[in-house]
Amino acid sequence: MSRKRATNLVSSAGVSGQARDSSGRVVLCRGKARPLWFGHPWVYANAVDRVEGEAAPGDIVSLVDHEGRFIGRGIFNPRSQIPVRLLTRKQEAIDATFFVARLREAQLLRTRLKLPNSETSAYRLVNSEGDGLPGLVVDVFGDAAVVQVTTLGLALRRDMIFDALAATLPLRTIYEVAAGSYADVEGLVAQNRVVRGEPRNLVPCLEDGLRFEAEPLVGQKTGMFLDQRPSRMRVGRLAGAGLRMLDCYAYAGGFGLQAARAGASEVTAVDSSPRAVARIEAHAAANGVPLRAVEADVFRFLETATPMSYDLVVVDPPKFARARKDVEAATKGYQRLNTLALTVCAPGALLVTCSCSQNVGAQDFERIVAAAAKQAQREVRIVETGGPGGDHPLPPAFTEGQYLKVLFVYVG
Repeated sequence: MSRKRATNLVSSAGVSGQARDSSGRVVLCRGKARPLWFGHPWVYANAVDRVEGEAAPGDIVSLVDHEGRFIGRGIFNPRSQIPVRLLTRKQEAIDATFFVARLREAQLLRTRLKLPNSETSAYRLVNSEGDGLPGLVVDVFGDAAVVQVTTLGLALRRDMIFDALAATLPLRTIYEVAAGSYADVEGLVAQNRVVRGEPRNLVPCLEDGLRFEAEPLVGQKTGMFLDQRPSRMRVGRLAGAGLRMLDCYAYAGGFGLQAARAGASEVTAVDSSPRAVARIEAHAAANGVPLRAVEADVFRFLETATPMSYDLVVVDPPKFARARKDVEAATKGYQRLNTLALTVCAPGALLVTCSCSQNVGAQDFERIVAAAAKQAQREVRIVETGGPGGDHPLPPAFTEGQYLKVLFVYVG
């Protein structure tokens, strides 16, 4: 889409404060429909030829190819570089019945994955595009659900979503958490709040038999990082008696708790947040395992740590590259971090290193680790790779949703 066309699209759309199913149609440029026919859920601005009829930000519009063939219906926002996100491939109303059906489909998938179960009550119920609800994340922690809405179209339909959620699960509390940077891009307003049920600051839940308390109103994201559950569980299987373990950017302490339960002789969990350190200590006490929580910047901690002093090291940092312009700086940061982490690994150690930066690809991340190994003068081999669990589904070929990379590295 040209700069002029994009400007006209925004100026003609106006501003909407109501949830509407509009009669508007978004027509794609010739040759731009193929990804949509094959299941991709996004329409980028440069793929839009024109908008026919009325369509305000947040409206539901129909999407057609350049010949007028119906592709689907989705939420429209000309402010975004993704002006249409598909909700359905059918000619159907996006109403309360629609949201109940979508949530029950999502629940059925989790039931097939045996979530929840007697050992795990914390899981993702809705993973945005992966569950046909772009811009919506719902994480469940026991008898509470935490909702994050990142698109204007769904923000205007919040009450329908909350009603559908209450109709799907027996919940004591439903929370909404703010959308962060998405709010400015989409033009929506959100804050951390209790929207239904009993107000609670801490919500008890289980992960692989370990006791946690999520903090929806003040914690990171929705209260815990559920995408790392498979890797935390794998670390628990790889840990064992006598191992010295270091958990960097520990947050709730999940990796360290797994190692401590497995019998590690020494577990150190490092995080720069005093609140995170307090939660780690509380979780260790609740699970009856020994663990030392340290409030420190991870880079500074690693710089002063004794070389070759740990048998298992986990490095799970926050997102270093939030946009493409950040990739160069992020690459340097990841390389420096992994160099330091490799330095504290004993011979025969395992390093579990992670990146949640979507703009740093899997191959790029492997090259970063290779460069870090060269800098640290260590021989390394990738023995496993990991990522989110099945409760974080994605449509095929939707590479934009593939953000989490986990490498299990043997250090010689």
